[in-house]
Amino acid sequence: MNLKNKLAINSTLLFAFILGFVLIGSFLLFKSHREDLYYEKLEDNALITAFFYFEKDEIKKIDSVSYQEIESKYNKIANQSIRIYNAKTKKLYLQDDVPVELTDRKLKAISKNKILHFIIDKRQFCGLYYKDNQGDFIIVVSGIDDVGNRQLEVLALVFFCFYLAGIALNYLLGRFLARQTFRPFEDVISKVNTITTENLHSRLEMPAASGKDEIKELIATFNYLLERLESGVTIQKNFLKNASHELKTPLTFIIGDIDVSLQHPRTNAEYEEVLKSLRKDTFHLKSTLDGLLILSGLELSEPDQMETIRIDEILWNIFEKKAIEYPEVKVALNLDAIANNEDLLSVQANRHLLFIALYNIIDNAIKFSFPLQVNVLASEKNGKLLLKIIDQGAGIAEKDIESIFDLFFRSDRTRHIQGQGLGLFITTQILKRHNIILTVDSELEKGTVFSLLFP
Repeated sequence: MNLKNKLAINSTLLFAFILGFVLIGSFLLFKSHREDLYYEKLEDNALITAFFYFEKDEIKKIDSVSYQEIESKYNKIANQSIRIYNAKTKKLYLQDDVPVELTDRKLKAISKNKILHFIIDKRQFCGLYYKDNQGDFIIVVSGIDDVGNRQLEVLALVFFCFYLAGIALNYLLGRFLARQTFRPFEDVISKVNTITTENLHSRLEMPAASGKDEIKELIATFNYLLERLESGVTIQKNFLKNASHELKTPLTFIIGDIDVSLQHPRTNAEYEEVLKSLRKDTFHLKSTLDGLLILSGLELSEPDQMETIRIDEILWNIFEKKAIEYPEVKVALNLDAIANNEDLLSVQANRHLLFIALYNIIDNAIKFSFPLQVNVLASEKNGKLLLKIIDQGAGIAEKDIESIFDLFFRSDRTRHIQGQGLGLFITTQILKRHNIILTVDSELEKGTVFSLLFP
C-alpha cells in the first residue's frame, strides 16, 4: 500500500470514529430528552387525574369553569393508561387494561419518593403519591411515546445515511488531497531516478514558491548529497588515474632497464649500474605503495586511539632518522620560547599518525633546503603551541601554494627532486583529524615556513 492510500484510509478511519462518536452521542442525548419530556407529560396527566377524581367534591361554583377545562384535558389523554392504588392497602382504586402488575416494592418506592419514573417492556410509567382528605393514593400513568419513537427512528436513519455519505466523501477528498500533497515527491523521485554516475553534476530544481517546507528541505538535502557524491567520485577517479600513472612509471623504467640489459652481454660494472637503477626505481615504487597504504589506513583508523604525547620526543625521533638518511643535513630545534611552559609540548594525538605528518613536512624541508639548515621553532600563541618548520629552499610559487596539498601534485620547480606527491596530502588529512591548523608562507628563492597551531 502506498503512502497516498495509507494516508486516505487512516484519515477516513479517524473521521469515521469522530463522526460516529458525535452522531451516537447526539442520538442518545435526543433520546434522553424525549424520554424526559414524555415523563413530564405523564406527570402532568397524573396530577390531572388526581384532581379529576379527588378534588371534584371541593370545587366551588366559582371554579366550575376551571374544572370543566381540566375535565376537557383529561378526556383528551390518549394512548395512556391510568391506574390508582390505595397507598395503605395497595388495592386498586382504578384499574387500566395494561397487563403489567406493579410489585409492592415498586409501590413503596413511589410512596417514598413521591414521584417515580421507570420503564417496563418499553412502556414508560410515572408514579405519583397523592394525599387527599379521602385518604392516600398512588396514581400510576403509563404510555408509549409513539411520536417520539418515530422521531427517533427517523433521526437514526438520517444519522446513519449521513454517516455513510460522510465516510465515502471523506475518503474521496482524502485521496484527492493526498495525491495533491505527494505530487511534488513523485516529481523528485522521477528526477532522482534519472541520475547516474555519468550525470552526478545534475541537481534537483528548487520550487519557485516562497517559504520553507518539507519538499524544499528534501531537495536541498539531496542536492547536498549529490555534491558530496560528485566530489567523492571525482576524487576517486583522479586518485585511480594518478595512482596508475605513479605506479606505471617506475614499472616501465624497471622493465626498460631489464630489456636493455638483456640485449647483449655486459661487464660487471655495467650490471652493477643497472642494478642500482633498478633499486632506485623499486624504492620509488615502494614509497608510492607505502603512501597509498597510509591513505587507506587513515580511513580505517579509529578516533579513540589518541594519547598524551610530547612533540619534542617525536621531533628528536624524526631528526635521528633523517640524520641516517642525510648525514650532512643540518636541523636546529629551538624550544627557548616555551622553556618556562613545557606543558605545551604535551598534546593529545595519535602518535603514529602525528609522526608521519611531522616527518613529511620536515622531510620536504630538508630535501628542498639541502644543504642549507632547516630550523624548527616552538612558541606560544594564545595559550597554544605554535610549531614552525622553516627551510631555505627555492620557495613555492604563489599559484602553487593551494595545490601542494592536492594528491600527486608536483610543482614544475621541484619535479627534479624525488617524491610521489603523496606526503603533503597525507599530512593535511592527519592534521585535520587532530584539529591542527596548518598555514604556509613562502617566498621564492628565500624559503618556506610551515606553521602548525595545535589545539
